[in-house]
Amino acid sequence: MKKVNQFFSLIAIMGMVTFASCSSDDDSTVSEEEIVDTDNDGVADADDTCPNEAGTADNNGCPEEASLVTLTKYVVTASSSENDYIVTSDDIAGTTIFDATSTEAVQSPGDRIWSFYNDEVLYGFLYNQADAGTTASYLLNEDGTVTKRNELALDVSIHIRGEVNDNLILAASDRLRDPEVEQLAYFYKVDPATDASEEFTLVTDNLLEDGEAAYFTDIAEYDGKLILGARSINSSAFSSDYYNNTYVVVLNDDFTLNQVIKDEGRTGFVSGQKYSQGDTGLEVVDSGDLYVFAASQADYEAAATLDVPSGVLKINAGTYEFDSDYFFNITEVSGGYNLFRSYYMGGSTFVLAMYPGTNDNATFGIDADRFAVVDVEAQTFVWVSNFPENALVGWEFRAPYIDADSGQLIVAATPSENENYLYSIDPATAQATQLSSVVGESVKIVGKLSTTIEE
Repeated sequence: MKKVNQFFSLIAIMGMVTFASCSSDDDSTVSEEEIVDTDNDGVADADDTCPNEAGTADNNGCPEEASLVTLTKYVVTASSSENDYIVTSDDIAGTTIFDATSTEAVQSPGDRIWSFYNDEVLYGFLYNQADAGTTASYLLNEDGTVTKRNELALDVSIHIRGEVNDNLILAASDRLRDPEVEQLAYFYKVDPATDASEEFTLVTDNLLEDGEAAYFTDIAEYDGKLILGARSINSSAFSSDYYNNTYVVVLNDDFTLNQVIKDEGRTGFVSGQKYSQGDTGLEVVDSGDLYVFAASQADYEAAATLDVPSGVLKINAGTYEFDSDYFFNITEVSGGYNLFRSYYMGGSTFVLAMYPGTNDNATFGIDADRFAVVDVEAQTFVWVSNFPENALVGWEFRAPYIDADSGQLIVAATPSENENYLYSIDPATAQATQLSSVVGESVKIVGKLSTTIEE
């Protein structure tokens, strides 16, 4: 009997051990940790660097970054009838045709003056004498077409424009049409990313000389400051008692006057002016030096007796006075021609737009008719060859393009009636080469627009 009881006791103990073992197995199954994948990308949160954004295992659970590429188009604006038209192409080779009369051309109403902000935005300024002018901005789309972004309602028509501290600066000057009222310069500081603008004014009476008003001819950035080329005038016809003075005006960030840098007796005012429009003349080179190009133009009445040479002056980097030891007499080295506009090509090299003669042929209504390559440091001068004669009528509208990719200046020209072509000028050889043809009445500007797209 005792052995039987021991037998049943052994069975009972074995049963308890078996039950305990099964119970232990069940508990481990229930407590096993669940895999959490919040963004359902197949990568567990524990191994996911971006647990809230679906990604790939190869990128540790994060989204793969899109590959960005830059799309660039050459852009030409040309007039046809009473409007301007924007046309684009991938290149400007001799076989390319920019047709402003085609259905693909983008119409911009009115007769405009055009300017690029870098390769990002194209601006068209509708000039309306002393009255308000409308400005439109255009962008390149991802599909390679151009569309209008905004219209800027400005209180005045724009005379000059420039890039300063990542902003587009637009300006216009009163020119004594009513000498009884205070003369002003008007500035618009435009954010090129949005076209948002602020307006500032500056009194120009007696700014340069007593009894005369300042008329601004160019805008540039120097040493982090906004600088202006200027001429002194005493009538709406741009007459003056100070044709042989050169002025650079420095402004503060709030567009108040900082100082006037003045040179007397060597050359004339900054830039070459075509009617109301000024452009170029203040050129900062790679070394930081500021070269000042003066066209020595006069009004029509004084031109017959005035003999002031075109020339280049210099302000050494970081200073605010003209270098008294530097003067490059352009009229002398060119054999009696005057400079009109200046285009910086890198180093100390410039391409100059030139026009013939002095005196009566040195007024603000004269068109440039040829080009030269100069080195302002070595003071060398070489005429550009193979460029057509008398092909640059309408310089108040024309705007060449400094093509950084090719290192050449791209110019629109009209070698004969109803023929428009683009030409490249190589500063290394001083040679011009005919490129694309343009169908339209006249070519206003050539340049590039770019946009970034995801591949």
